[in-house]
Amino acid sequence: MHIALHKALCRPRWFILALLLWDGDAQAGFLACGGLAPCLVGDRSYHAAPPPDWNGEDRLPVLIHLHGWGRRGGQVLRNPRIADAAVRHGVLLIAPDGIGRSWDFWDEDSRDVPFIDRVLADVGQRWPIDRDRVFISGFSYGAAMAWRLACSRGPAFAGYLTIAGTLWNQDRLKCQGGPARMVHVHGLTDTVMDPPAGTAQEPWRTVAYWLRENGCALDQVSHRQQNGFDRRIWRGCVNGPPVSLDLHPGGHWIPKTWLDRALGELLVETVG
Repeated sequence: MHIALHKALCRPRWFILALLLWDGDAQAGFLACGGLAPCLVGDRSYHAAPPPDWNGEDRLPVLIHLHGWGRRGGQVLRNPRIADAAVRHGVLLIAPDGIGRSWDFWDEDSRDVPFIDRVLADVGQRWPIDRDRVFISGFSYGAAMAWRLACSRGPAFAGYLTIAGTLWNQDRLKCQGGPARMVHVHGLTDTVMDPPAGTAQEPWRTVAYWLRENGCALDQVSHRQQNGFDRRIWRGCVNGPPVSLDLHPGGHWIPKTWLDRALGELLVETVG
């Protein structure tokens, strides 16, 4: 029921349906921006989709998803592999618009790191949110931007769910943010943003920086095959939280069901 309702929200009658679902203060915050209407932060913008069955009062977990190259935040809200996961888990989905349909993740002085800070501050003024359960996700260039955020902000966010994109040269990467909860997925035949060289033989290379930063021993890893993914989780890291890696035999895409499952696991981890 929730998924069907969410798909309806992507059509022009979205605002009429919202009026039927919410009233009072919830309506006021909703009509200010959300869905088809972008939320403005200075000269930048983001899109937002609260869970359709939200009661207008409870604090919401937040998923900030960063779109791929050439895309816009509004398209994130129409992607069922992202939007349906947010609906199913009762999460406020936030989709910022990158500069020139891209992201500034190449250097430490990224313009988009403070932009995401401003987005989160604005979201907190419009909706009641659970600041201990704010997650960053991203696909492709958006995943690389999520890595840049993790690099700069570390544990300021409850977890990072990154898809088919990393920061390059992890052996020389230096970050100021500290350890972070990283959950990453990559296709072994991805030729758009290739997994690091040697990943097929040594999978840990895909998340090498976070294993080093969090103090994870390479041999302290659980490993299993699940639903087409080659799954690894390094636990018992001496400096920070676990690091998770899923590999699949495919290419450059958001794997079906991955974000749903990964987000659900992080939500369980961060309860109470």
